[in-house]
Amino acid sequence: MSEAERRTLSEIETRLADEEPGLASALVAGKPRHPVLSYALVATFGGLGVLLLVLGAIGPALASLGFGALLMLMRGYSWR
Repeated sequence: MSEAERRTLSEIETRLADEEPGLASALVAGKPRHPVLSYALVATFGGLGVLLLVLGAIGPALASLGFGALLMLMRGYSWR
């Protein structure tokens, strides 16, 4: 990154911190403020996927389970 680009980025970061301190701190932290909501969504889509599997709707069940897994990955959960 060139020196001019670094100065521009620093200026943007400073302005963001001045104008929207909550957003700036959330971006620095990298995690949502309310993790309960994301866990509730994962549980909902997981439960819906299991229910759809029991009912025999394979495609929608896999889509629901896949979306729940995607939410977990976006939350930062690692499979290891």
